[in-house]
Amino acid sequence: MASRTGSASTVALAADAQSVLAEMVAMQVDAGLTIAMRLPILAKGALGDARGQREASKAVVEKAAAMAESSFAIGHAAALFWWSMALNPLTPNGLGEATAKAVHSTLEPFSRRTRANASRLSRRRG
Repeated sequence: MASRTGSASTVALAADAQSVLAEMVAMQVDAGLTIAMRLPILAKGALGDARGQREASKAVVEKAAAMAESSFAIGHAAALFWWSMALNPLTPNGLGEATAKAVHSTLEPFSRRTRANASRLSRRRG
């Protein structure tokens, strides 16, 4: 019976890992799409176009904000992790779950912003 519990938690860990991997792949696709749509605008900005220069500064501000938000999220996840470790030491499977939660909370700000950028830039062109 213990092996069923162990295999069930292993399946849950694998599902968490797949979820994080799927989110990372989707984020990379969104980022590639955003970069592809931004390149012509940024190229015009390099040649002095005001719209392209605004887009370049908007991109820098968005990336800095996402980085700050992500840093806060990983700090929060780490604090929650250590707090739960102090109150209730985790098993190896619980450690994997806590790691997956921390990774997910760190990726979420970047994922949200890349989806928003792709949506905004596709509306502008279309």
